[in-house]
Amino acid sequence: MFSPEDFARLQFLVGRWKGHSADGKEFYEEYGRPAPDVFQSHRYASAAFDGRSEGSTISFKDGEVISQWGEFTWKAASIGNDGAVFEPVSAPARFEWRRIDDATLEACQRWTAEGKEQQHTVRLTRV
Repeated sequence: MFSPEDFARLQFLVGRWKGHSADGKEFYEEYGRPAPDVFQSHRYASAAFDGRSEGSTISFKDGEVISQWGEFTWKAASIGNDGAVFEPVSAPARFEWRRIDDATLEACQRWTAEGKEQQHTVRLTRV
């Protein structure tokens, strides 16, 4: 069970970010907090932050923190001042946010394929 104060620790996500996807293409994300119980992200193809294509929502309700992206859902397992771990509810992988410093985040996905644990990390820098 999480508290509203725990949920507020995700504030490090808020802002505009640049990253590179697994195929090497640049992408841009913007995180906001439109309500005390919601963080919302949107993805953009360019640094102009126009023409958003997709996004996700992290919400707090009844002590649970749930992340949703399209048809995928995760539930927070831990939240700290500099990171959070989300376990899959209906998703192919777990993911973890790590705040490296005020200008750098890492998003690490982990999953099992062909009997081996796989991992992909994306570094995001504040724009």
